[in-house]
Amino acid sequence: MNGKVNCLELFAGCGGLGYGFHKEGFNMVCASELDPNISGTYEKNFTDTAVITGDITKPEIKTQIYDCFKEVACDVILGGPPCVAYSMSGHRNSRDPRGQLFNDYIAVVSKLQPKVFVMENVKGILTIMHDKPILTKEEKELADKYYKLEEEKIKYTELKKTLVFHNSQESDDYKKNEANIKQNKKDLKSMSNDISKFRMKVTDIIKKKFNDVGYKVELKLLKASNFGVPQNRERVIFIGVKDDIDKKISYPVDTHNADGTDDKKKYITVKEAIGDLKDKPENKEQHHIYSKHSEAFVDKIKNTKVGESVNKKYSEAYFRCWPNKPSNTVKENHGGVFVHYEKHRVMTPRELARLQSFPDDFKFNGPKSSVLLQLGNAVPCGLSSAIAKEIKKIFV
Repeated sequence: MNGKVNCLELFAGCGGLGYGFHKEGFNMVCASELDPNISGTYEKNFTDTAVITGDITKPEIKTQIYDCFKEVACDVILGGPPCVAYSMSGHRNSRDPRGQLFNDYIAVVSKLQPKVFVMENVKGILTIMHDKPILTKEEKELADKYYKLEEEKIKYTELKKTLVFHNSQESDDYKKNEANIKQNKKDLKSMSNDISKFRMKVTDIIKKKFNDVGYKVELKLLKASNFGVPQNRERVIFIGVKDDIDKKISYPVDTHNADGTDDKKKYITVKEAIGDLKDKPENKEQHHIYSKHSEAFVDKIKNTKVGESVNKKYSEAYFRCWPNKPSNTVKENHGGVFVHYEKHRVMTPRELARLQSFPDDFKFNGPKSSVLLQLGNAVPCGLSSAIAKEIKKIFV
């Protein structure tokens, strides 16, 4: 790179995306994060970065961010607006406010006009649809009707989960609930042909909004294991470059694959990533903290084969990882994290951090529950480094 390239990281989390850029020589001037425990992690690892803690939807937080760039230009903006509303594993609510936070990201890009931005999100964003930015009266009526049915679907699904059968009255409630679910499905299906009248792909909305503030934009789905991360995590990466910059947008080329063919390296496996930690004593400073399991739960783990979950109702929580493959996507799962492939316990936060390609000297702030949340939401450092190397080319 020619000279110092100044970065801002929005929705920073613990800094997985920023860490890769930092390691590739980018100057992390400022980061913004809502949660104080998580922003504390950022402060521990990016000691020269101004970390702003607070809700980015509030004007005063945006003002603090802008103030960081009064004396220096903002060259790159990074960040991943929270992805709850787009997640394939959750209720994909198109009007969830947490699915609208990309508007705040766009607002900051519009104000600071960086040369480049990098925005990441979950794979689910590729298929979800949002209401069109401008709706006619008739389109809005259709949208409201459909949204009401979506809300009912979520409500009925949650009710079904919580119903317990103790008496005939509750059994009757369950039957009534089942009838409601069937009718709700029927009503949603009957409106399926109307959806395109009031909704469009959220990725098209995002690209159009960036186009309107002066950026050419591309997006691509990247898999972390293809870049030397011991995890099959997939992330959609948006890259935008200012219209007046004559540089081509490029994405990193895969460096790894399953069998090491085509001049690539073999995937890094779970065992290669964490095998040396399995018998190490607990180390709270390094977050190598063992969970205390009941005898009954340990017995369940002992009877769980590699490639299965301890709780057969779930495919991800308490999943016993294959040792000779990259892991599935690391998620917080309310503490129901991966089970060790050999030991009869769940993985420690440090082991999960290894699967996310965080170095061992990366420090986390807050209680174990917060650390697990941070790890579950982070971009793997190895993936962010690969992206950063491509962004460097724009500044040469």
